[in-house]
Amino acid sequence: METNHTPRAIAVQILTQILLQQGSLSTQLNRYQDQVASEHQALLKEYCFGVCRQFPKLNSLALSLLSHPFEEKDTDLYAVLLLGLYQLIFMKTPDHAAINESVEACRALNKAWATKLVNAILRRYQREGNQLLDNLTSMPSVEFNHPKWLVKRYKKHWPDQFQQIVAANNQHPPMCLRVNLNRVSRETYLSELGKLGIKAVIGIHSRSALYLESAVSVNQLPGFDDGLCSIQDESAQLAAEILNPNVTENLLDACAAPGGKTGHLLETLAQSSAKNSKDESIAEGKLTAIELERWRLDKIESNLARLGYSAELICADASDINTWWNGEYFNKVLLDAPCSATGVIRRNPDIKINRKPADLEALVGIQQTILHKVWQTLKPGGYLLYATCSLMPEENEQQIAAFLASQSDALEVDLATLNPHLLKLFSDDQVDPLGKKVSHGYQIFPRTEYQDGFYYCLLMKDA
Repeated sequence: METNHTPRAIAVQILTQILLQQGSLSTQLNRYQDQVASEHQALLKEYCFGVCRQFPKLNSLALSLLSHPFEEKDTDLYAVLLLGLYQLIFMKTPDHAAINESVEACRALNKAWATKLVNAILRRYQREGNQLLDNLTSMPSVEFNHPKWLVKRYKKHWPDQFQQIVAANNQHPPMCLRVNLNRVSRETYLSELGKLGIKAVIGIHSRSALYLESAVSVNQLPGFDDGLCSIQDESAQLAAEILNPNVTENLLDACAAPGGKTGHLLETLAQSSAKNSKDESIAEGKLTAIELERWRLDKIESNLARLGYSAELICADASDINTWWNGEYFNKVLLDAPCSATGVIRRNPDIKINRKPADLEALVGIQQTILHKVWQTLKPGGYLLYATCSLMPEENEQQIAAFLASQSDALEVDLATLNPHLLKLFSDDQVDPLGKKVSHGYQIFPRTEYQDGFYYCLLMKDA
């Protein structure tokens, strides 16, 4: 691909697609970021993530400055305006540069007629910005920097955790590593980071987690290319610890992309293999990973290759078991179901733009179908771990309640059933709890400096 495009031009292109609901931020970045020189890709991400993260506030401000909203065919101009406002408010770009770049962006789009309009709006904000924002602070979208519907849901479901959730969602996410304990101890890897001047602290809940004080390129991480560590949030790391697989078991990772949990399960299997036979190869081939989209499956494959593990990777719809299941039952299943991702908004800030209340109903239906179908592949006496990165009860505890009511051979069991080391973690008497027990399962809440929001529930098939 050509790499002579400016970060601003590609950012406008990506943001336009997101505003038109033509794909997620991660999908669009994967598609377009190679059109920008590698040294400018960090700026491209800052533009895109920043505008999405601050969208509720920027959108309210922009609409108050426009006498008429842009037509759909001029959504690209609205992206230019939002990016200009983001630079003026949140970046260190000199005001004159942010305004001039925005005006020139209109010309680059062959819409010179909009140059005076964009110039006037941004200069007005330059003069009256504080007053304009003060006039909007009573709006929930501005006060909390979240869509109004999401503010209502958070307040309704989690009144005691509301401020914590909103604060975490509005921040840059911390960079969390998962140390491959099959290759190196966490303490040794922490020491290796220190030798390179990379400051980190040990995670609170997962025994393989390290948080970096400041994010760095993976190229700076010692042994990254050799599989000594991976990038994975601490909440997500708990999946493999809860399932605690061993070398004798046949595992399924349904809806596996981007493959972080797949890799962690294989690391855990390799540890089990080493303990039992000193032969890591026994763990290989004991895990099947299903993913619907081919490009995501390719990403899983490359991640596993970096770690030095392999699995049976199948491109299929997990709910259509007739297309991929050979009839061999699984001992343990991880179902990290498609969800609203309302617990990881800081990592997917475009959710603030394109997630709608109606999406939840559709997602609940998809989750229900996959759960019932994948359950059929589980061996009697086996375990299924249902997981989402959602904070919405209808996707989590209510979904499980409906499943248990309709599935006579399904039993909910404690999350520490397969790993007694987790007993304290999920207990109610923690001084600084990870989350809280709900009617079914356990809800984890995002924290500013630590874990993402997540939900887990462990089910056993009655033998």
